[in-house]
Amino acid sequence: MCGGNSFFALLSYSNLPPSPSRDWNCDIMDDILPLAIPQNMKTQSFAITEVKTLKHTHVWVIKGFSQCECRYLETVPVVPTLDASKHAFRVRLHPQGNKESNKDFCFFQVFSQTSLKYRAKFCVANCKGEEIPATVYNGTQQLNGYFEYIRREQLIQHVQPQDEIKLSLQLTIVQETVTRNTHVDPGISMQPESTVKTMAGQLGDSFKNPQFTDFIIKCTDPTSKKEKEIKCHRFMLYSRSPYFRAMLQEHTLEFKKSEVIFEDIDFDTMQLFIEFLYCGNFNKVSKDHTVVQELLKLGDRFEVLELREAAEIALRQNLNIENVCEVLQIADLHNTKALKRECLNFICNSAAEVLQTDSWTQLSAHCPDLVTACMSHMVKSDESDEPSSKRFRSNDCS
Repeated sequence: MCGGNSFFALLSYSNLPPSPSRDWNCDIMDDILPLAIPQNMKTQSFAITEVKTLKHTHVWVIKGFSQCECRYLETVPVVPTLDASKHAFRVRLHPQGNKESNKDFCFFQVFSQTSLKYRAKFCVANCKGEEIPATVYNGTQQLNGYFEYIRREQLIQHVQPQDEIKLSLQLTIVQETVTRNTHVDPGISMQPESTVKTMAGQLGDSFKNPQFTDFIIKCTDPTSKKEKEIKCHRFMLYSRSPYFRAMLQEHTLEFKKSEVIFEDIDFDTMQLFIEFLYCGNFNKVSKDHTVVQELLKLGDRFEVLELREAAEIALRQNLNIENVCEVLQIADLHNTKALKRECLNFICNSAAEVLQTDSWTQLSAHCPDLVTACMSHMVKSDESDEPSSKRFRSNDCS
């Protein structure tokens, strides 16, 4: 899953009289917002402003960098919560600068095609994960977007002998700014982040402790093939999953028996799913491709959108030549459009390698509709790459 962030600005309005030596209309902010409000001052109302942001990381691997002599390379990050047709970002690598005077430098560029406000930061590394510092461009030229640059010769030496660059882009996107009035001091009522983490940890401990549990989920152990029990709390299932909310109505058999059996879900996967419901922890399984696929299925089945999004992001970040066809089938089955689009882009960009894999052979045999979708995506990609002869010449690698 993609993470949100917030910045809070607290405004306090008091019944202060205008300064006799100043004009009230011109200097209202000086009088109404003092640097420090005395404790004995009476406050009539409060307001709170929240700037909601979205964090997104895009990773781009460029192989054979030293041989690249084109004007620029380009990739388009897929941000799940943004409409790609309206709010697309473009990331460009200029291997030899953007004009004759800076051809000895490599430029990294990101820009938005709309008026979205954002912050960006590039991280440049070789295939071993060793970073090389880049310089933020602060020149006076009117360049589009955010730039960082490195001397080309220095970068080529850093990525040898594999000649491969791993470029990571961290975006912080401003989504909306909301201001609302409140009758209490929000500076007092807001809970620190540590409190939320502590609560998540305590809920996780409650899952591990069977005391006070009032519901049982039975699944098959994949090793012993025997039925095993997961003891949990009805209130947690009810509050976190619309599926369980419907199941745990008073008239249902599951409610009366205080148990449910899932014969088609293995015990280990269900236990990870229930643990996620308690504490929202996904990090420890995010690198296990098979487990993430199964959790995506459960997130979809039990209508836990938070889990579905986290699994989708993990699958996108770990796509490779061998698994992309399998992930494409899962994305199509569960209608995860952003993941499906990312798979199609991956296959389009790495067609020569993907078409040689056994997974592509199986996809061709069992999912002809998806093969057709891949071919159609490749055709559309080729058409969009050359909207005019002028652009084609400027991007053509010599």
